Amino acid sequence: MATKWVPLEADPEIFNAASPFLWSAPLGLPKTLKFNDLFSLDPEFLQFIPQPVFAVLLLFPCRGKLGEEREKEEAAGEGEWKGSDDENKKIWWIKQTVRTIRSHGPVNDQLKLELLFQIGNACGSIGLLHSLLNLPRDPASPYALAKDSLLAKFYQETKELSGIDKAKSLDAATFFEEAHKRVAESGQSTVPRTAEELEHVDLHFISFVEGTAADGSKHVIELDGSTRNGPFNRGPCKSLLHDVARIVQEKYIDRAEGDPNFTLITLGAKGEDE
Repeated sequence: MATKWVPLEADPEIFNAASPFLWSAPLGLPKTLKFNDLFSLDPEFLQFIPQPVFAVLLLFPCRGKLGEEREKEEAAGEGEWKGSDDENKKIWWIKQTVRTIRSHGPVNDQLKLELLFQIGNACGSIGLLHSLLNLPRDPASPYALAKDSLLAKFYQETKELSGIDKAKSLDAATFFEEAHKRVAESGQSTVPRTAEELEHVDLHFISFVEGTAADGSKHVIELDGSTRNGPFNRGPCKSLLHDVARIVQEKYIDRAEGDPNFTLITLGAKGEDE
């Protein structure tokens, strides 16, 4: 059976695409920002990345030991996040999918969870949403989404919703579905379409952004709508880029048992010559 949500290729040019049929630019990416490959986690290399960086997208192998370790983190209740009540500082987070249906609890909750299987393979676009909808919200900021953009409107429509209800709104958003399809088919890789083909996709996108806690302190927040139950606090944030590089090395690469299938993409300011 075919699905309308297919995996995205890890290509910054796809995420930056200016074509009206492609992704971030026509939906609201500020002209001051750009997606770029992050080729090294070496601190000396990171010094040359234009600042500020507002998000880091990570594509990683989600099965095996690494996947098991992440499941243990979630089961142990690690990463609890208590964010600021300031609307302009709240983390926007969406529930992407659920792997198993609850066998207990209110019937209404079970029905809501079942609906989310429809967007189970959109982790690339979910990662983009997590990155873009947590950009600065002060309209005076040169890095904020344009007020009349499709993404800014979607944020206003969904900001007060639960993660599950955001997913329902996303699934009903025609503009988003069309953008996702166009981008998925613009990459170099063969696009898997059936449930059987998608079963073999074992790479997953997540996003890291900076969050403000209730006490005003800054933290690195991991945003994953698939295996997480909400924003996941990865600890204090002094420099998002440098802290994410450390976290990716320690919590992802070192746990991957030598699997080389990692890609990192930054969302940040353009360089002076761009």
